[in-house]
Amino acid sequence: MITIICHHFEEMGETRDRGVKATEEGIQKLKTAQASQRNAEGKRWTLRDVAIESGVDERSVGRFFRRETNVDEATARAICQVLDLDIAEIVGFQALSVEEDRTRQISSNPFIYGNPVSPEKFYGRQREILEVKSRIGTAQSINIVGLRRNGKTSLLRYIQAYPEKFFQPDRPPLIIRLDLQDGRFHSPNGITEGLRREIQRQQGRAPWATDANGDAWAVQDGLEALRDRNIPLVIMLDEFEAIASRLEQFQGWGEDWRSKASTQGLFTLVIASKRPISEIYQELRLTSPFGNIFSTTILGALEQQAWHRLVQDGFAASGISADDLEWIDRFAGGLPYYVQLAAAMLWQEEDEGRAKRAFEFQAKPRFKELWQNLNAAEQLALRFSAGTPEQLPPEPALIEMLQRYGLLRESGHVFSSAFAAFVLEQP
Repeated sequence: MITIICHHFEEMGETRDRGVKATEEGIQKLKTAQASQRNAEGKRWTLRDVAIESGVDERSVGRFFRRETNVDEATARAICQVLDLDIAEIVGFQALSVEEDRTRQISSNPFIYGNPVSPEKFYGRQREILEVKSRIGTAQSINIVGLRRNGKTSLLRYIQAYPEKFFQPDRPPLIIRLDLQDGRFHSPNGITEGLRREIQRQQGRAPWATDANGDAWAVQDGLEALRDRNIPLVIMLDEFEAIASRLEQFQGWGEDWRSKASTQGLFTLVIASKRPISEIYQELRLTSPFGNIFSTTILGALEQQAWHRLVQDGFAASGISADDLEWIDRFAGGLPYYVQLAAAMLWQEEDEGRAKRAFEFQAKPRFKELWQNLNAAEQLALRFSAGTPEQLPPEPALIEMLQRYGLLRESGHVFSSAFAAFVLEQP
């Protein structure tokens, strides 16, 4: 097996990352992981998408995928991180005896940013979990709302992995989660087929035939059969915005599913979206009673105790100081993506100065994305909170909403000092 070229040296007092190169087997894993990712339009990631999501220059991504030259280790780690891959399996760290004393550099970074966390690594959200439990545990639908990378998918996965925390033990539910970024679910028939296949996979038999997806009577009979067998059906629809541009064809679907969920009690809906469903319909000037059946739970910042525990668990082997936790808080403000990113950079660099520069480099594309997803009023409110003198104070209701989303702290300051600096640079 071809291994990497590894050098760690100090020149003029500066510690530099070693150069790394993926193995042939690692390249295949990279390409497989890339092909499994979907952008907001449901299309497979290109190398440009990998570059944007990882905060790495596109040319460096290309060099890493083509094994043309070595790339620095921080770049390789960022690419592997966003593709949810262990860098040790991609570049063959296990063959490097020369660096065995540098435990952190050889072992995998324990912090995950950019991808949903696994259910066993889910931290906090106690209030939100109680809200969800109080709804879906009594067959009521809920809309989980949060800005991108704020943990919506992670929460859905947690519910799916631990149904006993949300439902009575004598009535185990049938939980089906569909990611609407997936092109297969960009039409009502596609969603119906996804639902049919998942019921068949989990129950061992199909609720209706494939060619009956367009037969309202057949679908109704199949769903009623589950209800009559006293099997609670929970349907989770992730990334609801992915079908926003097609809502015209979903108008009738929304009304039909509203009836099935509320009046007929055939299933409970859990929909994850960046904005409340009613707001999405309103912005597109579409009318539908679909959003009326949902209560809304907004995911903002993690509880301080929860993200402290997350960071402390990651640094368990070496420990982390109160000053380091304060440093992470200054850059992340409790928002899960930025907590993981700040902790990952601090773990990787082992020096606050280098970690700060690494954080700002990795966070900049995310800051741009976040800023572009805000409306004009929200941007003005953040400008005021960041310290732009000519801005008028925002309305209290707007401040409260931005605090719910985690963009403002309880003090009224912007959640991250780095993001505040970014806001002040915007034209």
